[in-house]
Amino acid sequence: MRYLSLSDEDRRRMLNALGYDSIESLMKDATGKERFSDSPNFPSLSEIEVYEELLKLSLKNDFNLKIFAGGGAYDVYTPSVVNQILLRSEFYTAYTPYQPEVSQGTLQSMYEFQSFVSALSGMEVSNSSMYDGGTSLAEAILMSFRLKKKYKVLIPKSLNPLYKKVIKTYLPDFSVISEYSYTSSGEADVSHILSLIDDETASLVVQSPNYFGIIENIKLLGSLSKEKGLLFIVHYDPVGVSIFTSPGEAGADIATAEGQVLGIPLGFGGPYVGLFSSLKRYIRQMPGRIVAETVDAEGKRGFVTTLQTREQFIRREKATSNICTNNQLMALAVTIYLSLVGREGLMENARKTLAKTHYFINNLPKGYSVSFKGFHFREVVVNSPIPASDLRKYLMEKGFLVGPEVEDVGEKSIIFAFTEKHTKHDIDTLLKALSEI
Repeated sequence: MRYLSLSDEDRRRMLNALGYDSIESLMKDATGKERFSDSPNFPSLSEIEVYEELLKLSLKNDFNLKIFAGGGAYDVYTPSVVNQILLRSEFYTAYTPYQPEVSQGTLQSMYEFQSFVSALSGMEVSNSSMYDGGTSLAEAILMSFRLKKKYKVLIPKSLNPLYKKVIKTYLPDFSVISEYSYTSSGEADVSHILSLIDDETASLVVQSPNYFGIIENIKLLGSLSKEKGLLFIVHYDPVGVSIFTSPGEAGADIATAEGQVLGIPLGFGGPYVGLFSSLKRYIRQMPGRIVAETVDAEGKRGFVTTLQTREQFIRREKATSNICTNNQLMALAVTIYLSLVGREGLMENARKTLAKTHYFINNLPKGYSVSFKGFHFREVVVNSPIPASDLRKYLMEKGFLVGPEVEDVGEKSIIFAFTEKHTKHDIDTLLKALSEI
């Protein structure tokens, strides 16, 4: 490969050290088959010819579907000014602000982001972003383990299944993950939660709205957590929280969220941005970077990273998790978005999303039903008259992307999701397509 500096001799020496005589034998041991064994021979093409061929293939991607798919990522609107500001080179080339004297702009944007997240969540302190919602929640559970010196967590069966996979990857092997059930309304089953709590339980996790789009009674769950001596972790929707009970109001100890709905495009799965907040007394166990306001020698306002019990600043066994990429660029996008829409704009966005969700529910054609009786926001699980996989394929032919399928509920259950981008015409056309099956 033209951009690799290794010579053939370098490769030979590396293979010899590993005990192999060729890359093919190494690949066969690693994967169980030789490289490209099931693939046709590649033609010998120049770079220009490869480019032209890939361009022809890309033109076949005629993706004009209306996106009503959910499951943790949503087709939201990104105001044009967001990307225009992100295109400034001092933002998209900025890296780690170890030298505050030359990083004041980056540090101030991180500080403003923290302020916005604290206002959204109703919590006392926030960090300057995480990778995404799933890793934020996993880090919150790890933080609860450090604080309680216990290693059992209760998570809902109605939690996003992708988050469950991240949690199981992040948590140590000796930890215990217990899943509590949901009722016919789609809300947490409190009696099941009580039966799972023991002396080793560190924390209780709730997602609201949950994977089924149901708003949970987080005040009740917060009171239960306090009564049982558990840390309460709430994963929330940062748009919905503007009109519903915030984690802070519900007595959360730690709050996390996926910030993608705050003006971040889908981007084929990322990059997204995680929101992370907690009570101030737990700040030294908070992962990621924290930026503080200070004054310089002349008394002028300035910003610095603070409480650096993380990264290379401390012994690794004492450090919290390191978030060491330019994920702050996505946090800046969220900061710009929130600056533009403001409190009233965010509440209007939430009300529109809520209204569109319930307009769809109230006008479902005959043969369809809502899987859960609880109060929905953004997402709804629908029981279809045909298998969900068939419904999904049919709607794609009609110009709609829906899903994912919810096999845990039933083979005919599928998610529909709504955002501020959807018009009444869009939803009416979707409902018409459903009624034609």
